[in-house]
Amino acid sequence: MLLFSRHKYIHEPINMTNNPNEINIKNDYEKDVLAIWKKFEKHDIFCNPDFEYRKHPLLPKIVNKDSLMFIGINPSYRKGSTIPEKEKNIGFYQTSKDEKFKDISYFEKMKEIAEYCNTEWTHLDLFFIRETKQELIENLSSSDIEFLNLQLDISFEIIERANPKLIIVSNALASEFFGKKKSKHNGFKKIWKGFNLIFEGKDSTFNSKIGTYEIKLNNKMTPIIFSGMLSGQRALDIGSFERLKWQTKMILESKTKK
Repeated sequence: MLLFSRHKYIHEPINMTNNPNEINIKNDYEKDVLAIWKKFEKHDIFCNPDFEYRKHPLLPKIVNKDSLMFIGINPSYRKGSTIPEKEKNIGFYQTSKDEKFKDISYFEKMKEIAEYCNTEWTHLDLFFIRETKQELIENLSSSDIEFLNLQLDISFEIIERANPKLIIVSNALASEFFGKKKSKHNGFKKIWKGFNLIFEGKDSTFNSKIGTYEIKLNNKMTPIIFSGMLSGQRALDIGSFERLKWQTKMILESKTKK
């Protein structure tokens, strides 16, 4: 079967022997991502030797379907760090499904939420460029839209294919690429994806019964929570995190009852 992508790079035939409950990102999108990096290899962001790691995009190897999906902005990497040989050109990571396995701290809160809700979970960053300071993305959103758009085309295709039960966007800047702060981005005339997130009024897309927005994916409404960071110095306080766990469980249970 051929998947005809909305973005300009057309996939090779998808390996139908893959687990039907997973999207094999390495198989399905590696060529697409490398084509983007090749197109922009002369860009200023790749020319500074202190940021050599930017030349090597990073993605999850697998994204689970029909699960709780966490969305971040981009993979973090420390200035001056070296890329492992096996990740030269492009890297793929995979989080452990074993809740007792101590992963990097970034994923631990996601595991905690999923365990509390007794549900499968998955994670995807909207952008694949390694960078600790997200100001890089902020600046590119004003000056180099095509580089971001081509990545967003891939990311939102993956999100739609994943058909998540619920999306938690755990980064304020990432929320803007779903439709937050449209005025800041000139109504998203430049940015590929921008849902209508209207809090109140006759055109509201906010579901007051579950306390969050809904967006249309696969011709159905999918709940989406815009949250703060789950880890790090700017992480949610304990009370806010507990409310997020409660709301996530409530939404997932309400979908099960339908």
